[in-house]
Amino acid sequence: MTAPRGEILFEIGEYRVRRLSEEDAPMLRELGERCLDHIELHYGSPPDPSQLIPDLLSDLPPGKTLADKFGMGVFDGAGRLVGGIDVIRDYPEPREWYLGLLVLDPGHRNHGLGAGLMNALTQWLRLREAAYLRLAVSEHNAAGQRFWTRLGFQPVKQVIAEFGNKQSVFHVLRRALETR
Repeated sequence: MTAPRGEILFEIGEYRVRRLSEEDAPMLRELGERCLDHIELHYGSPPDPSQLIPDLLSDLPPGKTLADKFGMGVFDGAGRLVGGIDVIRDYPEPREWYLGLLVLDPGHRNHGLGAGLMNALTQWLRLREAAYLRLAVSEHNAAGQRFWTRLGFQPVKQVIAEFGNKQSVFHVLRRALETR
């Protein structure tokens, strides 16, 4: 299934990133089916591939609205959805954005795409006067912890959170966007 037309937010090589909508739900479900390892890591088992749909389209922290949410799809040169990015504006503080999700199809991992997307996202956030980017990574996600540390994220605190049927310790990380 390929991407319907929509405004491109930013690009990296052949990849295009655009905001997602409810009409993208079938593609999100397919991406979820290809990314069951990610879903199981965060939500426990059995993984539900449709979990990516609310993550990218509607899940919000307290006090935020859909106007603050940017659920984005990463599309390859053929228009296939191969990744998802979710950021929330001004959360938990003004000028600080929260990265709720970065997920890539397994066939598109470990080739520099994640780091490239984060560089492009950082530029996009700077244009929106963001000063910081914050995220949380599960203690069970050692590869994710290495990835975020390599990109300059620093530990802020640890929290215990429950997703699906799994309770985990999450490392909250933060990076200034002006200095990288």
